[in-house]
Amino acid sequence: MLRLLLVFCLSFLPLSSWSTNLDDIRAHEPSSRVTWAEQWFYNVAAPGIGYFKISFQTYIAPDSVDGQEKAYMHLAFTPLQGATVKYDLFYDEVILEHPTKADAFYYEVPGIIVADEEQISVTHEDFAFSLAWDGPHTRYWGGLNPGQTPFGIIPELPGVGGKWFLYTVTTPVQYSFDDGVQRWSGPGYAQVDKGWYDKESSAGMMYTMGLSDEVAFMFTGAVFGDSSVEMWAGRYVSDNYDLVFYPAFKGLSVKREIDACAGELHVELNKIGKKLVLDARAAPESFYLLNFPSVIIFGGEQNYMKSMKAEVDFNLYHLGELKETIHLPQALLEFSGPFACSQLPD
Repeated sequence: MLRLLLVFCLSFLPLSSWSTNLDDIRAHEPSSRVTWAEQWFYNVAAPGIGYFKISFQTYIAPDSVDGQEKAYMHLAFTPLQGATVKYDLFYDEVILEHPTKADAFYYEVPGIIVADEEQISVTHEDFAFSLAWDGPHTRYWGGLNPGQTPFGIIPELPGVGGKWFLYTVTTPVQYSFDDGVQRWSGPGYAQVDKGWYDKESSAGMMYTMGLSDEVAFMFTGAVFGDSSVEMWAGRYVSDNYDLVFYPAFKGLSVKREIDACAGELHVELNKIGKKLVLDARAAPESFYLLNFPSVIIFGGEQNYMKSMKAEVDFNLYHLGELKETIHLPQALLEFSGPFACSQLPD
């Protein structure tokens, strides 16, 4: 109990020399030349059209001959109506140093993808995708360190594992996508998160996020390291409310129920005077499995099941009185490890 109390108190420390920060959007020197993964995740909502998930990564696999980073890119597009289109691409060459700004974020696979702090451009023989910021970022935290992980400094503690943070909760963007069959472009919203680690960073997680003209949110629950402690954190931004839910233990200020095989998640989060009730549900057939890097790089059995066709309902209460109800027809929902459904098809 004393250990849990210590971890809980540490999670509220606003600043630390070992905390993540916005500069961590840049690539890092691998902490292992045997196993390594560094991941940039862009979730893009095109209201009324669909969701894009763009992830580009560096990795070092156990069978690597030279211990140098290689590149992996994942792009998935799920229209509001229709089937998911998905690409998984691997490349041997990746450039992580900006050609003119030594300290700036940069990721390039020559002839395929260029990403920096302002835009992404992907040109592949099967599709083209681009994204550029079109407004201010909404960071996860206020204060002096807006790039601190949602779980405070808990991910920095010994034995916990990798590092992860949100670069932006929501940012207006202009995007374009063309695969020869579908062609979309226009305004949207993006949420960007980043992680890097040389071993599996959690023992399992639940994750949901969504972006629309009405609301932007991210909520996640995870079991850290080799513990059995499940913690939750998240952010909810609407026209009338802007709420950060500090790291909290399941069973205290957080209640949750999941049925991953039915594609359902119910979470109740409490803070002083307020309660937020989240209900997310996605058809089981809308989920797809992803085992990179958890299985391929780290040799584990922690599959990730992901859907970009979740419906989400929010009910926000203040002093027991219902103040706000919001419905999203499309959002992201993920489960991994022991929280994932073992019965989904590959």
